[in-house]
Amino acid sequence: MDDTASATDIAALGRTIRRCTAVLVLAVGVHLMGVAPGGNDWGLALVTLAGSYLFASLIYVDGESPETGGDETDDAGSDEGAKIRSGPGD
Repeated sequence: MDDTASATDIAALGRTIRRCTAVLVLAVGVHLMGVAPGGNDWGLALVTLAGSYLFASLIYVDGESPETGGDETDDAGSDEGAKIRSGPGD
């Protein structure tokens, strides 16, 4: 059994802790919206910010594009992209 944590594991743990914190903040915001008097907008602010963070963290994960899912390890497709981006006279 390997006891050393890789950089990927540490990054995943940090991402999980941030997402769990956002879920808790979202729950507190929903509770504040239901309990607080009408003039208090803290609940709405918390729900909006935490919800936005959760949505963004599901769409964009540490530089991985949503199309590939970060599983691409070879650079075979990079030559094709360079040919497509080059101008007609190149």
